[in-house]
Amino acid sequence: MSNPELAEHLRRLEAELVSFDVWQSRVELEARMSPDFIEIGSDGVLTRDDLISIILGTDPGVWHAEDFAVRELAPTVALLTYRSVIDLEDGGPPRIALRSSIWRREDDRWRMELHQITRLADPSA
Repeated sequence: MSNPELAEHLRRLEAELVSFDVWQSRVELEARMSPDFIEIGSDGVLTRDDLISIILGTDPGVWHAEDFAVRELAPTVALLTYRSVIDLEDGGPPRIALRSSIWRREDDRWRMELHQITRLADPSA
């Protein structure tokens, strides 16, 4: 299924979620993640509270995202996939990952339910 408006909306929400301003506010982070949120990555499985305690007040760095794709799984559920590149301030090689997020519409608002990260090998290694 292809819904260009939904794809753009979710792309924007995903970008907002990794913005400096949002990472400075527990209220903003909680508003964007479902209470049942989990993240699956190389550090294991994190709950919403786990992740917020790790990122709150930090700087997410400079993110670039590309190759967005959205698949509607149900009228109120969508899967967003993309490739991210995070430029590091120390000049080291960028962190590249494949990412997927499940977004669920709750009370007329889309909130992230699940986020999965697959980090790709360092291209300079």
